[in-house]
Amino acid sequence: MRWPGFLLLPLLFVACTDTQPLAPIEDGPSFDWMNNPDNGNVNIFRISHHWRICWTDPSNMLRVCHTTIPSAANPQTACDIQGEGDPVSHQDVGLWIDEMTSFLHAVHQGETFVVIRDMTTDGDCFGKALVAEGWGRLTNTDNDILGSTDPNTNTWSFRGQGRLEATDGRQVHYNGVRHMQFGPNIEFRVLKSKVNLR
Repeated sequence: MRWPGFLLLPLLFVACTDTQPLAPIEDGPSFDWMNNPDNGNVNIFRISHHWRICWTDPSNMLRVCHTTIPSAANPQTACDIQGEGDPVSHQDVGLWIDEMTSFLHAVHQGETFVVIRDMTTDGDCFGKALVAEGWGRLTNTDNDILGSTDPNTNTWSFRGQGRLEATDGRQVHYNGVRHMQFGPNIEFRVLKSKVNLR
């Protein structure tokens, strides 16, 4: 992806729920890049940012949103994460030379509040029906966040997972992926956009 520098500003989208948030799940320790020593390597950048990222699966029209902060654009009392969570940890590794020849590989991950809506059914949450919500994890990888003119095709993806609560009270397992690609001779395209519940 093309970015003005090595600091990422995540894309902002809309997410919602129509019940109170659930407690974070205990799947094991959250990995924090900020606690991973880099031994003075100047090509490693570590930062943390809040995220709100969404995608829709065209095969079932389920839309998932991962967020660490309540929506500022559409504040609601019961249709979103209720308070600020921990930011997503970023580790960017690469070399800044100039805008055309620099490269920066990225891995970003953290715990997020997850909301899944049915985009074909009207409801009380941003106009659509809530399917499930709860805490999960988000991972974003990018082989070059600067989107340089290097011959290698720029590819990046978002992967999410979690144990969520459905509107009927059942626990459901969620996993999803959004994979995109762009290159000097390739127009932007979405290779995969999936939202799976079971």
